[in-house]
Parts: sequence; structure tokens; C-alpha cells
Amino acid sequence: MAGAAFIDLDRTLLSGASGPAISAALRAAKLVPASVPGESLLYKVFNTVGETLPSMLLARQGATAMKGKSRRIVREAVATAIPELTALVQPFARAAIEQHRANGDKVVLATTSPFDFVEEFARSVGFDDVIATRYEVDSGGLYTGELDGRFVWSGGKLASVRDWCAASDINIADCAAYTDSIYDSPLLEAVGKPHAVNPDARLQVLATARRWPVMHFDVSPGVGKVPVIGTELQRLALNFSRPEFIPFAKFTITGTENIPTSGPAILVGNHRSYFDV
Repeated sequence: MAGAAFIDLDRTLLSGASGPAISAALRAAKLVPASVPGESLLYKVFNTVGETLPSMLLARQGATAMKGKSRRIVREAVATAIPELTALVQPFARAAIEQHRANGDKVVLATTSPFDFVEEFARSVGFDDVIATRYEVDSGGLYTGELDGRFVWSGGKLASVRDWCAASDINIADCAAYTDSIYDSPLLEAVGKPHAVNPDARLQVLATARRWPVMHFDVSPGVGKVPVIGTELQRLALNFSRPEFIPFAKFTITGTENIPTSGPAILVGNHRSYFDV
């Protein structure tokens, strides 16, 4: 039976946070202050360690920051960020989306981000639907500063996914979920096919204990990465493959006379070795 795949946005579908691109678009439209103290640092911390309670408390206040702004103008502004956001989509996230489509699954973006900030982008990438935090709008099309429904985070995200499944006549046990955050563990526990993608430290531990697949959408399936650090094992090993660490290794190289003495040349080795470095 076909199900659905629920894919998180930041640090999952995208290689990092969507916030910088969206903030820049809002700033260009003069919808937010020209500078926000600590904003750059906040995004750097998020990209490194993932969601934290302080960062989500700030996200919860996003509706207040939009109070009095026109929904239409905001949507037009954030639409200009679509090319930058699209460039952040990880290559093997697209492969996962296409595989679910081939299996007959619906593909749904499930994110805490405001619906009006990401809906058009999600459609452009190929998502069938979007589950996201909605901001209340008054009769004049202006944001009221309040939420329209749940804050779609942690248990709130799971509840929203359950509502979507009920409305779509899909059993959540037939669904898959992809996320980087420990705070999405309620959703991962509920679906039949959970996936930890670029997991934060706590989700890495939980995924290992639950034997959930751990993956990274920036590399081919099966490529190992050091937990939490996110560095490929081969790249880490490369740091310890310096000649000074292997002082007694000796090589005899023949055939150097065949290398042209002038002009460009391409040298191809017939084996793979860190000594090639």
C-alpha cells in the first residue's frame, strides 16, 4: 500500500539552515530590520549542532515579528529566495524524493518553518504537500501576530502529520520520515520507516539504539561518516596519511621518462591508495 514520505527542511533536505536566505529576502523587501544582533552566530550554531531549545523559542516568536505585515507581500518577497534555497537541496535528497514517487508515495515537506515562507519553494522542488507552522491572517490579509493552529515542532509536528494522514486516508505506519533532529523523535517513533539524516548528537545515539537507518543526503548511500562531526571516514583518514607518519615506506617509480617534459599531461594511477596524495 502506498504511503507518504515526510521530509524535514533544515539540515535534512537542505545542507544547512533556510533562515539566512529567507531573512535576506525579507530584509531586501524591508519587512524585517536591516540587522539582528546575533543572527549570524545563531545560524552558525544551528548548522553545527542542530536545533536547540533556545533556537526554537525564538522561532516560536516569529509570528509576532510578522504582525501587521501583508501576507501577499511576504510571500512575494520570500519567493525571491527560491533559487538560493534550491541550490541548498542535497543531491541524494532528490534521489530519495524520486524513489518515493516511483513507489507511489506522496512526498510531504514537514517543517517548523512558516508555511508562507516555504510553500512555493516546496512545490518548485516537487513536494506534493507541505505541513508547516501557519501564521494567522486577518480579513485584510495582514498577519495578526498569532499562530493559526499548532506550532509544528516535536509533538506538534507529529500531531500535524497524524491529521494529514487521517485527511489523506493514509496509515502512518506505511509512511517514512527523514529528519536530523532529536526533537522529531516522536514522528520517527510513529512512522513505519524512520530515517535519521545528518543526525544531531542525541538523535545519533537514539538511532543507533533503535537501529534506525542513519544517512547523509550529501553523499552516496553506504558512504560512512563520523557520527555528529559529519566528516567522511576516508577524509578523516586522509589527515593521518601524511608521509611523516609512515617514515619507512619506500616506493620505486619507473617509467617517468614517458612523462612529457613540456605541455600539459594527465597521469592516471592503476590503483587507489592514500599514498597517491
